[in-house]
Formats: sequence, C-alpha cells, structure tokens
Amino acid sequence: MKRIAALLTALCLLLAQALAETTIDPKEARNIPLTEAGENETPDGISPTTGRTLSKLYVPEGYAGLAATGRYLPMLVQIGNDGGGVGNRAPWGVAYADILYETPLTRSHETRITAVFSDMIPDSVGFVRSARIGHVWLSEEWGGGFLFYGQQEVEGSDVKAEIKRLGADLRSVIFSGITGGTNFKRYFTSRAGAKSPYDVDANVAAMSRLVPEEHVAPNHAFRFTDDAPDGDSATRVYIKWGDSAKLYNSRLVYRKEWNGYLRYMGTSKTNWYADRDSDDSAVAFQNVIVQFTRVNYNHNNKNEPIMYVIGENGEAAEGNADFFLGGKHISGYWKRDGMTSRTVYYDASGEEIALLRGRTLIVIFPDDAASKRSVSYE
Repeated sequence: MKRIAALLTALCLLLAQALAETTIDPKEARNIPLTEAGENETPDGISPTTGRTLSKLYVPEGYAGLAATGRYLPMLVQIGNDGGGVGNRAPWGVAYADILYETPLTRSHETRITAVFSDMIPDSVGFVRSARIGHVWLSEEWGGGFLFYGQQEVEGSDVKAEIKRLGADLRSVIFSGITGGTNFKRYFTSRAGAKSPYDVDANVAAMSRLVPEEHVAPNHAFRFTDDAPDGDSATRVYIKWGDSAKLYNSRLVYRKEWNGYLRYMGTSKTNWYADRDSDDSAVAFQNVIVQFTRVNYNHNNKNEPIMYVIGENGEAAEGNADFFLGGKHISGYWKRDGMTSRTVYYDASGEEIALLRGRTLIVIFPDDAASKRSVSYE
C-alpha cells in the first residue's frame, strides 16, 4: 500500500511539473501593434550594447574596445559551439563578449556562436570557426568588423559570393582567416595544446585597430533599465534543438546571486557554459532573447542553412520573440527593416523592450513547429 502511495505521489509530482512547463508556439498570432522605433541615444560613459558604466570596467592591457579607447566599433567573431561548447570544447575570450548569438548550423541540430565584442575587445578569442550566409547578414546590421575562419562556398548559400554581391554596399570590414589579406592573417594563430580545427585563435583587438578611423559603425544602441520587468515566472528556460541534439540542447537557469541565467548543456547539472581562460566559473546572461526566424536549407542539404534574419532579397523580416529577464518571461516581437537596419525587439505592448544591464544571449531559433524541437520555460 505504501509503495502504491509513493508511486502516486511521484506521478502527481511529474504531472505538476509537466503542467507548470509552458511551451512557446513560434507561429502564434500575437497581433502586437508596433510603435516605430528610432535610434536610441546613449548617455556619455554608458555602453550602448550592455548599458554598463564604462569607467567601472577593468580593461586588461592590450585590449581594445569602447571602454579602452572610446571608439565604438563592434567586432563579430564566429566561435565554435562543437559539443555544446563545454569541457575540452569550451571557448576562450567569450567572458568579454557583450552579446552571444546562437545560430543553426545544420538540420541535424548543431549550432554555432557569433560573439559581439564592443565594450572590451580581447587579444585572444577562440576557437574561431567558419561563417554561413546568414552570419554575413547578421554582421551587416552591426557594420563593424567580422571575423571568421573558413566559409561555405555553395551556390545559393555562398559566403564569398554574397560579400562580393554586396560590394560597395558592404558595411562590415571582413577578416577572413583563410582567404584574407596578409596585413591581418598573422593575427590568426594556433593555440598551443589544442587540436585542429578547435585551435584557431584570433587577436581581435589587433584586427580592430586595422579598421580605418573613418569607418564609423552605425548606432545599434539598445534601451536599458535597472528594474526587472513584470511577467510570468521563468526561472528555467529549455532550448531543445531535437531529441538527438543532447550536446546542443540547453537549460538556462536563473540564479539570483549571478543576476542572470547560467547555460547548462545537455542533461548535466554542472556542465555549464564557461570561458576556459576566465577566473569566473560560468558565463551569465542578464538577458535571453529567443528570436523565432525562418530557416531554410539550400538544395535541401542539412549542412547549408539559410537563416532569414532579413528577407530573401534584403527586405524587411519579422517574427515572434520571447524575452527572459530577471527570472521573468515576456512575449514579444522582432522586426528588421532591411540589410542596413538594426533588429528591434518589442515587448507585448509594442514598445521597444528595455533590457537589463549586462550580457545578452540571442538564440536564432527556427520558427517551424517541428515536434522534436521546442522552446519552453517554467
């Protein structure tokens, strides 16, 4: 009898847990009337990408960035997320990133990280990996430097061809470690003790100094607040790329003592995302944005993703977005007006959302309702 009672209690607990977890419908018609957003003005001494007070940041010797030199020049770097980016595949330098994008790499659930460095630009970042066509479009909204080591060169999703097509309209300064110029290739090196292809290190600070002073990156400032928003409770967020994606599925857990979400990989309770060169034991995110985006596969090939962070011909793109800040969830929307426009994130009232000060994780997640892929929270 006691055994039956214990089983019933366990079943009730499992049922309660299942009922408490909310799965987001990426195609939900939210019908949010958007208020047109202009450019955000950032007060002197405040970071436009993190909202932090720049004078309070410790900048290591040899680093570049807004806090070091006063020059605003975001540098985007393609970073491997092989094996979920933990253990012996952990990256380095990401503790100084203002923003990390997680983007689809294959239909079989692998993902890749695009890091945005602006406040502080390190002299050692890795491991640097290749770019896809959607990453070019992502870099164009920032209009700073774009670093990668290798690229896809397939008709229909050819990175080199897309950079050439943009031509004089290309706003990013390209640093390709394999096909690039001799003035910066020396800043791509191999990290001692790491095996190829997980060894490519980039001196991003040195490459940022090669960008001509007359090159001015466009205003990409976010809105910021010191107050946690109202919303439904979301102390755990589950990013599920697929049943067979155990290395890439993540669990974002809000930790008040960190004032942010820690990113645990797979089913591990301790295997969190961290910078292997940092004294901190984990990389915390004050803001998590899930940007539901149309993702196609060129030639129906699982290795040729095209993520439409803009429209097919550079026109506007938009979709649902969900925000996780301070342990709360807010339903919203995103819109980007074109290739040279920034992506604006809107809250449920249609106003541009105000982020908490600190680091942001943006997950570019397919907007189709595949049964084995989901984003949920509790």
